[in-house]
Amino acid sequence: MIYAGGLLCVLPHWRRGFPNLVSYTRFIELMPWCLLLLRCFLHTRQGDCTGIAFIDSTPLNVCHPARAHAHKVFQGQARWGKNSVGWHFGFKLHLIVNDQGELLAFKLHPL
Repeated sequence: MIYAGGLLCVLPHWRRGFPNLVSYTRFIELMPWCLLLLRCFLHTRQGDCTGIAFIDSTPLNVCHPARAHAHKVFQGQARWGKNSVGWHFGFKLHLIVNDQGELLAFKLHPL
């Protein structure tokens, strides 16, 4: 409810700042393309190997696990997975960065 109230306060004041806003339905249709565009962008931002690298991974939830049965945006792409924190529905992001914080490699795959 806080989100909806905040949205109602912000939306009228920022309408001129974002004249090309799409409807919620169109936003849901466009979301899967965001992953593709993010991947293309990250490939252009890769750094150089300096000999020291750090690897980590994190789950990227696409929705709350209780609503996974009704999720439609990444239908057929998102999967269930479990780690030490609990169950997740979505993707897992693996990152490798060098000692300067530059991205060396990444992989996004279903859990």
